[in-house]
Amino acid sequence: MDDKLFDIFSEETEVPECVLRRVDETLETIENSAESDRGYQRKNWKRSLILTFAAVMAFGATVFAAEKYIGISGFFQEAGNKMSEEAKGLIEKDPVQQEDGDSILTYTVKEALCDKNSVQVVVEVTAKERGKYLLAGQDALNEDPVRNLGIESDKTIEEYAAEKGLTIVKVGASFDFDSDLGIETAVGNYRNLEDDVVDFYSSAAKTNESKNLTVSCIGTATLPDAKCVDDVMRTNITFQLEDKSQGKNMTYVPVDGEGITADGKVKILSAYIEKTEVSNYVTIHYILLEGSDSISLDVTDVDGNVWKSSNLGGYAEVAEVGKEATFQISYQKTDLPNEIGIRGYDYETDTAYEIVKMKLKK
Repeated sequence: MDDKLFDIFSEETEVPECVLRRVDETLETIENSAESDRGYQRKNWKRSLILTFAAVMAFGATVFAAEKYIGISGFFQEAGNKMSEEAKGLIEKDPVQQEDGDSILTYTVKEALCDKNSVQVVVEVTAKERGKYLLAGQDALNEDPVRNLGIESDKTIEEYAAEKGLTIVKVGASFDFDSDLGIETAVGNYRNLEDDVVDFYSSAAKTNESKNLTVSCIGTATLPDAKCVDDVMRTNITFQLEDKSQGKNMTYVPVDGEGITADGKVKILSAYIEKTEVSNYVTIHYILLEGSDSISLDVTDVDGNVWKSSNLGGYAEVAEVGKEATFQISYQKTDLPNEIGIRGYDYETDTAYEIVKMKLKK
């Protein structure tokens, strides 16, 4: 996912300054827990963290209710998405995994789900020595409410750990961006089931469309006295996942044959939509007629109401004036009508342009 789509998501989710500061603070920890030669660049982490914080804000207080394991469908739906019963039926539970690393924690893939365009996973992290640690996500600060971890208490993380005599361990579990899946960034969330048991949820768009996937995840654990990357415990988790989804493809073209939007700055050529059990994935083919790096594209109904995006990400390549480019984004699964709209939106000036009406190509 490039800077353009990152900026779009950041704008649309109205990420506040306090979150941006939190991201910068968190980066200091994460950069010490990832090897530079593994491709963990600051810009990718910042994008991922922004989207993670935005997702957590979207979940609201119910995310951290005192419930136990909720799985992929629960995390997915608490982000405001709807998961179909067909998609739930594709979730693979407890896949056979290979784990490599020396850590005080154990990482177990509990559930995994993929289709042609995306992958989701829940990894459960458990302390090998129980009753000694308080596990907290990498983005958590010690002065944060421990309730943010899913633990019912009015204390901060630091106060809660001190009261119970626990050592705080900062934990991470997500996709390996260097894997063959072609993942750029991941959106995620986590919830503690107990002090030393936490479930991590991650979702990401992928470019590998193979039916048989090798999924790689990375787990990290950082103790309070860690001073450099060598002090971070790292675990590599690998498992096989089969894409059993069924897709339905539809292509839309401009009703008027012109497809000009965004006040004459963009020409829409077509919109290719793949509908699976999990989501609607849209690829908009367009030509930038004038130089602009602040215009995003949305799918709407014929009345101009924007479709609700999912948390599965997308991709927007850098467009050159006069050359065809693509804009990809995922939306909640819905029935595909005979007509849709494509709206140009300038996120720097907060300007929504008149939609281009699109009809189903026969």
